[in-house]
Amino acid sequence: ISELKGFSTILAENPQVCRYFGSASKITAAAVSDKADVESLVSAMMRINPEIASIILIGLDGQLISNEKNLDMHFTGSVKDQDWYKAILAAEMPVLTSARMQEFSMDQDTWVISLGRELLGQNNETIGVLRMDLHYDTIVKILQELNLGKNGYAYILNSTGQVVYHPDAATFTDPTLQKKMQDMLTMPDKALSHDYQLLHKSDIAGTDWRLVGVASLDGVIRMQGDIILTLWLLGTFLLVLVLAGSNLFAGNLTRPLKKLEEAMLRAEEGFLQTTLPDGGNVEIESLSKHFRDMMVQMKQLMADNAQKEKSLRQSEMKSLYSQINPHFLYNTLDTIIWQAELGEMDRVVTLSQAMAKFFRLSLHGGSEMTTVRDELDHVRQYLMIQRERYGEQLQYTIDADESILDETMPKILLQPLVENAIYHGLRSKTGDWQIRIAAKDEGTNFTLSVSDNGAGFDIAVPVKRSEKMRLGGVGLNNIDERLQLYFGGKSNMHIRSEAGKGTDIVLTLPKAAMLG
Repeated sequence: ISELKGFSTILAENPQVCRYFGSASKITAAAVSDKADVESLVSAMMRINPEIASIILIGLDGQLISNEKNLDMHFTGSVKDQDWYKAILAAEMPVLTSARMQEFSMDQDTWVISLGRELLGQNNETIGVLRMDLHYDTIVKILQELNLGKNGYAYILNSTGQVVYHPDAATFTDPTLQKKMQDMLTMPDKALSHDYQLLHKSDIAGTDWRLVGVASLDGVIRMQGDIILTLWLLGTFLLVLVLAGSNLFAGNLTRPLKKLEEAMLRAEEGFLQTTLPDGGNVEIESLSKHFRDMMVQMKQLMADNAQKEKSLRQSEMKSLYSQINPHFLYNTLDTIIWQAELGEMDRVVTLSQAMAKFFRLSLHGGSEMTTVRDELDHVRQYLMIQRERYGEQLQYTIDADESILDETMPKILLQPLVENAIYHGLRSKTGDWQIRIAAKDEGTNFTLSVSDNGAGFDIAVPVKRSEKMRLGGVGLNNIDERLQLYFGGKSNMHIRSEAGKGTDIVLTLPKAAMLG
C-alpha cells in the first residue's frame, strides 16, 4: 500500500500529467507528446509492480489515460457530478471494491483494493482524478502464509466495521459472523477467546484498516515444552551472536540504505547514470531493482522525447519548404517570359539570377539554419523579383547591424512576413508601397522586423481562421510555433498594427552564445 501511494504521488505530481490534464481539451503536438509520455510512465509502473491491477487518470474535460485499453467512460454534464468521480475521491483511503462493476460481486477474482487521489494543477486547482487498483489476491497471499495454528485465521476490518479480508467468503454477507468479528475487536489485545484462541490486533499503517490474528492454541500447547527449550537455546545463541556481530550487522544493514539514498539524491539532481549498490536484505535489493528499472524507463522516455522533438522539427521544416507559394514561382516565370518577348534580355538575366539565388538560399544545402546575412539576402532577392512585377510603386529598405550578420537563425522567417505585407497589406492600397526590414543588435538578443504602410488591421478584433491560413498554411502562427520549437521562451514574436496605417512585426531571437 505504501508503494501504491508512492506511485500515485509520482503520477499526480508528474509535470506531463499536470500539463496534459490542466490544459483545454484540444489536440496539439505538445498535448500528444505529454499524453504519450504519461502512457509510457503508466506502462512502466505496471511492469515494475505486477501487483497493480489498473491505473486510471480522468480529466475534467473528459481526457482519459489508463492501462485498460477498452475502458470507455461516457458522461453528460460536469465530470465532478458523476457518481464514479465521487467514488474515486471517496477512495482516498484504500478500500475494497469490484473492478469496473457498479455493484459489489462475490466473485473474488473481480476484487481490487482501490486508492483515489485528486489531481491538482499548478495553481492548486482541481484538474482531474487518479484511481489505482491493487489485486486483491496480493493481500490473500500474504495472510494465507501466516502460521496461526490448525484452526487459526486472520481478518481485516476497516474503520466502519466493514470486512476487507476474511478467509471465509460467507463473512462478507453473514450478519452473525460479522457481529462475532466486531465482538472480538472489543476484547483486550492478546486475550483468550471463549474458543481458546489467542487474539492479536494491529493497525495497518497508511490505512484505516485493523488486522486481527486469531491464533489456535491446539498446536501451541502440544509444542510448549519443545518451544521453551528451543527458545532458551536459541536465545543464548542469539545473545552471543548479537554481541559478537552487532557492529558488522548494523554496518551491512545501513550501508546499502545509505548508498541507495545517495543514489536517489543524485538521480533527483538529474544524474540518471547513478550506480546503485549491490547487496543488502531482500527488501533493499527489491527497492534497488525497482529504482533501477525506473531509471531505465526515465532515460528511455527522455531519449524518446528528444527523438520526437527532433522528428517534429524536421517534419515542420519539410512542410514549410513544400508549402512555398507556387503562385510566386508561376508569376515570376510569367514575368520572365513577358520580358523575353519584349526583348528586354538584361532584365530577363537579372530576374533569372535573382530567382535562382532566391531558391538556392531557400534550400541552403538542406540545413534548417542559416545566418542573418543569408536570410536578408534571401528576402532581398524576393523583393527584387516582386519589384519587377509591381514596378516603382514598390519601395523597400533593408537595414542591418554588422555585428549580428553572422548570427545563426532558422531560415525562411522574413520572406513569409514580407509576402504577407504585400498580399494582405499593400495590394489594396493606392500610392507608394513602403516595406522596411531591419536587423538590430539588442545585447544578448537580436531583432528582425518587417514594417509596411499598408491597410493594417485592428489587433483587438479576432482574426478569422481563414485569414490565419496564409501561404498554403505557412502563416504567422507557423513562424511563432517554429520559434518556440527552436528557442522556447527565449524568443517571441510581437505584432503592432493599426487599421489604415500599416503593420509592424518584430521577431526577437537569442544569440548563439546565449543558447550555450
